[in-house]
Amino acid sequence: MSSAPLRTDFSRDELESEANEFRHHIARWVDERLCPQAEALDEAGDFSHALFKELGQLGYYGIMYPESVEGSGVKYPFTCFSILCEELARGSMSFAAGVCMQGSTATHTVFQWGSENLRDKYLKPALLGEKIAAFAITEPNSGSDAASLRTRARRVDGGFVLNGSKIFTTNGTVADFITVVATTNPDLGLKGLDLFLVDTNTPGFSVGRKLDKFSVRSSDTAELVFEDVFVSDECYLNNGEPSSFLNAYKSLTVDRIFTAALALGGGRAAYDAALRYVKEREQFGQPIGKFQAIQFRLVDMLAKLEQIRLYTYHAAALADQDSSITTEAALAKIVAAEGCHEVCEMAMSVYGGYGLMNEYPVQRFLRDSYFPMIGGGTGDIMRHIVSRQLGL
Repeated sequence: MSSAPLRTDFSRDELESEANEFRHHIARWVDERLCPQAEALDEAGDFSHALFKELGQLGYYGIMYPESVEGSGVKYPFTCFSILCEELARGSMSFAAGVCMQGSTATHTVFQWGSENLRDKYLKPALLGEKIAAFAITEPNSGSDAASLRTRARRVDGGFVLNGSKIFTTNGTVADFITVVATTNPDLGLKGLDLFLVDTNTPGFSVGRKLDKFSVRSSDTAELVFEDVFVSDECYLNNGEPSSFLNAYKSLTVDRIFTAALALGGGRAAYDAALRYVKEREQFGQPIGKFQAIQFRLVDMLAKLEQIRLYTYHAAALADQDSSITTEAALAKIVAAEGCHEVCEMAMSVYGGYGLMNEYPVQRFLRDSYFPMIGGGTGDIMRHIVSRQLGL
């Protein structure tokens, strides 16, 4: 299904060693710093600037980048970043969603096509947690149909003028800079789309509203408005190709792996909570975990998580080998997102009536499990992508 790897220095043993050491450190931070605050963050629906900056100071936003731009310089970045997403989602899916955006698509465009000046001004501070980044593509009337985007970039002396609106933008209200997908020629469809870096202090830019969600409540999500926003030629993120958006498409493909990792972390959180609960909750004079029906439910949850883990890290390892991952990334997202939701539903059934109570975290895990099923493309969109790869 995947092409032969292009990377000749790939070592499975090295990958596992680097991954295990990385997981040890981030898991400890999640247990000590994120888990104790997750419930309060969800209840308030607020973005945690303090935790976000703290994680940046520890260098975690730079996993995908070389040391020359303040990155971590790890040898197997796709696997390590997947671990980061998984472990953070185990603590808080909301927090993990913002981190995933910061460390991947929202900064990748500046790294790949930004000038040295833009890298110094935006990328390097972002990787240290000093600036917050966002990526704006979805519009009120354009979901998965990117070719129908209406935000327009009109060429003027010295740059472009942007007009339009975006919705469902992660980190939208807190971002210092945003990569905006806009069309320079609507007649060309996808080939007419390009990328523009917008500083949020630019006149004409505004946050239309912060979106109030029942899922991933403390992940900052916004509707954005661009009214005659001037973008200089330097902030036109194009390497001379007809469409910089099509050049960036690979990073959107990789993000499906990271979304799968988020789902794995969310499912693990639900499973861990359910396992603790069945050992403590007593009925008929014994813990409910002694009943076969409950035991089988926990085994089914564990089997589902193992399936998710295998799909997710197989795709991440392929990415670390520079192999084609279009099919594998989409399959990982399908299996992980839908599997996470199933695990959370099973956890809810284990809790029974107590699962409906806000004092128990399982209701948050179930609510948050909707995010990976929708974010980055629904399951049906992923199935369409795989179908096309099969020549159907």
